[in-house]
Amino acid sequence: MERIVRILNQSPLVTREYTESKTGNKRTLNSVVLRLTDGTDTFLGEITGERAVNCPKLDPMHLYKVQCSMVVREWMSERTGEQMQATTIYVDKINLI
Repeated sequence: MERIVRILNQSPLVTREYTESKTGNKRTLNSVVLRLTDGTDTFLGEITGERAVNCPKLDPMHLYKVQCSMVVREWMSERTGEQMQATTIYVDKINLI
């Protein structure tokens, strides 16, 4: 997905540790979440990894061209036993216009 957007909000860098379920290895996830609008839709886009660590403070007064990918994650809720789904939008590229 590619959009021309304005940044409404940018979170600070968040670093969290997790354990991979398949291998049991400890990993660190770095992320910055952007609240974006294309003038019609508002959505959250996440920048992860080293790009999140190096992400500058983006100016909400400028327009940006973003390329995003969407990932749907499915799991079984331990609490309710229901099949759950969540869609995450990852910002792959972001550039000033």
